Order: sequence, then C-alpha cells, then structure tokens
Amino acid sequence: MPNQASDTFYIDIDQLQVGLYIHLDLGWMDHPFSVSNFKITDDSQIETIKSLGLKQLRYDPRRSSNTPLRHAAYQNVVEFPLRKAGSPKLEIIDDAPELSPSQKKQLALRQAIAESEQKFMKTSSEVKNIQKLSTERPEQAYGMASKLVEDLVSSTLTEGDVAIHAMNGHRIGDQHFQHELNTLVVAMLLAKNLDITDDDAVVLGMAAILHDIGKRQISDKILLKKDPLSVRETAIYQTHVLLGLNMLRDVAVPRRILTLISQHHEFADGSGYPKGLHCDQIDPLSHILIIANMYDNLCNPSNPALTKTPYEALSVMFAQQRHQFDQSILRRFIKCLGIYPPGSVVRLSDQKLATVLSTNPQQPLRPFIQMLSDDREVEGEIIDLRQALDINIIQCLKPEQLPNALQSMLRLKQRTSYFLDKIYAAS
Repeated sequence: MPNQASDTFYIDIDQLQVGLYIHLDLGWMDHPFSVSNFKITDDSQIETIKSLGLKQLRYDPRRSSNTPLRHAAYQNVVEFPLRKAGSPKLEIIDDAPELSPSQKKQLALRQAIAESEQKFMKTSSEVKNIQKLSTERPEQAYGMASKLVEDLVSSTLTEGDVAIHAMNGHRIGDQHFQHELNTLVVAMLLAKNLDITDDDAVVLGMAAILHDIGKRQISDKILLKKDPLSVRETAIYQTHVLLGLNMLRDVAVPRRILTLISQHHEFADGSGYPKGLHCDQIDPLSHILIIANMYDNLCNPSNPALTKTPYEALSVMFAQQRHQFDQSILRRFIKCLGIYPPGSVVRLSDQKLATVLSTNPQQPLRPFIQMLSDDREVEGEIIDLRQALDINIIQCLKPEQLPNALQSMLRLKQRTSYFLDKIYAAS
C-alpha cells in the first residue's frame, strides 16, 4: 500500500532484503541505528530490524536498488507477464520530485553515518567474541584480537582525514567489552595524532583490547557495584591486572604488550597500582593507554550516577588529575578530542540545542552536530559547522542544564561509545 504523502510503500517485515531504502517510523532512541531512514546494506541490518518487533515498515522505491521479496505464500505461484500499462511503482518513480540540494546533503550525511554505524556494530561484535573466548580459549581470543587491531591500524591510521565519532552506547548492552572497545578507539586516536609507528600502534591496540581481560575472573557484584568498594573489595578489584597477565601466560604474547597491560593503572605521580611506578618508569605507550582508560572510566563508570559528560571528563582530567598523566600526551589528547568532544550536548548561537556527532580535526570549533528536539519522532538535522558559518557553539551543557524532556530522551546516564572512521562527507 503506497503512502501518498511521501511516495513510500508499506511492506511486511519478511519482504526485507539488501538494497531496499527503508523508513523506521520509530523514535530515534527506539532503534539501534544512527538514522531512521537508510538503505539496507547487509543481512545483519535485516536481522536487527526484525528484532524490533515491527510487522510492517515503509520503503522508498526511488532510493532503493532492489525490490521487496515476495511473500512466502506466493513463492511457488506461476507469474504471468504484466501489460506495460502501469506499474504504480514505476509511475511513482517517474513522477517523484527531485530531491533538493539540502535534502541530498542530508541523505548523504545520514548514509555516511549509517555506514560508520555498521562498521562500529561489526567491530563491537568482534570485541564481544574476543572477550567471551578469553577465559576458555585465550590463544584463539588473542589471534582474533591481533587481526582486529591490525585491520584497524591499516584502515584508519593510514587514512588521511580520520575523526572520532560518538555512537549511542546504550545499544551495546555489555559494558565489560564496551570499555575495551572505547579504550581501543581513544588509544588509536591518540596514536594517530602522536604519529607513532604502525608497529607501536599494534602493540598499543592489543594492550587496549586486552588490558582488562582479568576482570573476567572478578565477580560482577564487585565490578558493577554502585556504592563505593570496601577496602577488601578494592583489593580484589585491583587483582584484575595480575589475573589478566596470568590468563595470557600460556599465549605467545609479546613482552611489551604484557608491560602495557601491567601498567594501565599506574600514574605519573606514583599513586597508581600495582607497583606505584613514576612517570619515567612507565612505558611511553602505557601513558597513552592510561589516559584512554581513565577517560572512558569517567564517561562510563559502573555507577551511572557518577557519569561525566565527555566535556566534563576532559575538564576533570586536566583540572583535577593532570598530575597523574604524562603532560605532553594529555595536552595532545585534549587537542585531538576538541573543545567539544563527540557525545557532548551544546547550545548554539541561535539558542538551539544539539549533540556533537563527530570531530573536525582541522577545525575543532566546528564539529558535526545534530539538532535536538524534545519530540521523540523528530530526527534532527545534521549540520557540518564548517559549512554553516552563521552558526556557532557558545556553551557545552551539563545534564542538569537541559530540559527534563531532553534529559529523559537522551538517556544521558547511559553509556557512551566511540568509533574511529573517516570524516563524514555530504558528497
């Protein structure tokens, strides 16, 4: 049945296939995609859409490169040629108005975001599998991690224009492996900006993805406890460093990776653990891992009530904790994340609110943003501030500064995820 207002058709969920451009008529927080309208590019997207519980959805034949599957009940029905006179679908395609330049730009941006989202979901799944295998089959887990990190280094660190993108972290579910992925992404961002060698980037990436492997042997009662840990619980928690090293003792892990794993809770001022090392005793790559680990722990603590916005996390690290970090690396980290880190909520010069989607490394004051509305059904416009010179960010907001409706809709106490990918392009 066509929807005349938008020249789209309702199809049953079992008619989905790759190539269809579909519309999810759901609030943008009610589905696991960055955009609500997009072309299906692989079978995993179809499975995700089916898991949403929809019976039907709309598809747009103009933007599709395929046609819907036939209903299963009619798979064996003999088809007869149709007369040329009128397929309504063809008439709609022929008569459909051209998209305006601004609509084409929005479509391109949303498609770029959807593609980045799919890469993120694929990488998330791989990290989850690595973590699940780490206890029973650590050698296989290490091999999978090696391939993932080497692919990430070759695909992103060699790419000219790469930025860090905010993803909706509540989609992932298991915060154990989400932390590893976030730490990996932030560490790789720093690696690129510090211009370290590919070999060192692989060492750093491997340590990032395996640094908390020992937590697989710590009870969730401790890992997910909302109240402060007791002295005994703190001591148990801190054993995850040694437990992780022990889990890898029978795997041929290079010594430097083990060194970085052993040092990810050390601090430059000697206040860390397990050895209380000082700055010059810590491996230079460990300093990167320490910063990446701390940043995500501030943004995504086990107790959601303690969550810091990305902007707040950077402020805490610089104003209150900078003595714990290598100063030159901390300054570089703040510079490459930008004044308005992805995931931040900002007020614009026209007093409207937006979320920061992605950095623009060459112009940190002008990131990609998405406009906010307290209407869950409205998907905000995506704006590249490099091309919208009449709009400026004037303030980064804390959760309590937002209207209640927006606080609820954004789920600001949920976890934040990041992904490293090429800069979004509208053409």
